[in-house]
Amino acid sequence: MTTMAIERRVLGWTTRQKVALAEKLLASVEDFAGSDIAQAWDIEIGRRTREIEAGEAVGLPAEEVLAQARNTLRETRRLSQARRGRAD
Repeated sequence: MTTMAIERRVLGWTTRQKVALAEKLLASVEDFAGSDIAQAWDIEIGRRTREIEAGEAVGLPAEEVLAQARNTLRETRRLSQARRGRAD
């Protein structure tokens, strides 16, 4: 079965089924990034925490961040669908 055929089949599943598969797939590649990237993120998180605690940086409300993320995701999906339409 081709990747495209699998994708078509999975997209027809219920949301619960898709989420369960996504969780399994993510867990299967959990260590993909390696310890170097994890260490770099730990350093970055520490830096950002210090900036916020020192008043050098200001956080954004969660609602605003989530709205921006949803808009970005929506636009990415739209562009992806448009590209597929051109490729077919």
